[in-house]
Amino acid sequence: MAKIENLESFSLSLLSGPTRVMGIINITPDSFSGDGLMQHADVIERAVAQAETFIGQGADILDIGGESTRPGAVAVALEEELSRVVPAVAAIHQKFPDILISIDTTKAEVARAAIAAGAAIINDVSGLLMDPAMVSVALEANVPVIIMHSQAAESVCQFDALDPLNRSGRSIDVEVASDLDRMAIHAISHGLTRHHIILDPGIGFAKTPEQNLLLISQLDRIRSLGYPVLLGVSRKSFIGYATGDPVEKRMAGSIAAATIGVMKGAQIVRVHDVAETVHAMKVVDAIRMAS
Repeated sequence: MAKIENLESFSLSLLSGPTRVMGIINITPDSFSGDGLMQHADVIERAVAQAETFIGQGADILDIGGESTRPGAVAVALEEELSRVVPAVAAIHQKFPDILISIDTTKAEVARAAIAAGAAIINDVSGLLMDPAMVSVALEANVPVIIMHSQAAESVCQFDALDPLNRSGRSIDVEVASDLDRMAIHAISHGLTRHHIILDPGIGFAKTPEQNLLLISQLDRIRSLGYPVLLGVSRKSFIGYATGDPVEKRMAGSIAAATIGVMKGAQIVRVHDVAETVHAMKVVDAIRMAS
């Protein structure tokens, strides 16, 4: 299993090493980017083929999800999500045992089953708050967790007595950094360590285009909290807001946003266009090393 044996070493390697590229594999019928694999009958074969392509292009992590988080997406029942992602994780892990796989889910049972099938990271857009058992799963498996910020998060707030998603009227960068700091402390208070945690500002999640742009320009505020930072900007609507491009023509804008984000402190970029991003990040890393 491509398991992370030493969380402290892994966390430190993220903070000090080259940018990691995470390739997105959507086992859904309704991805906003149009790449959901559930629209095909041979979904597992396509998922393995996409994994092979991404690995060949230089991806460091594969992020597999079975429930769309696009605006207006329909919630997926537990059994349906399990049936989508677990066979895909198992098949990809069997063929590529050395690649790190993250499971993109808010459900603890999905995370547990995916880890048993070969996943090594939990990527939870609710920041571990929607399912109270998620922290226990991370502790049992001793895997890193990606804690994402969602400004709307009404469904998140009702599950968290500490209400870390504070709303104070501050600028979005200050607000998100404060919220993520409190969310990380909340997770640590339930048994996780700093070395388990990766933060994600949640670009595109209930934020205006202007807020998304500001967050990326001020990402070093979140980086200053001391945790590794993941940035997911690929093909998102704020890029269309800036350029006027439809989703299928946003690769250049996505790479530009990822480049700024990495220069501002992100260590992982979550993307659809792996080959192009890998090449871009090699240049970005060379420039960072030179400076």
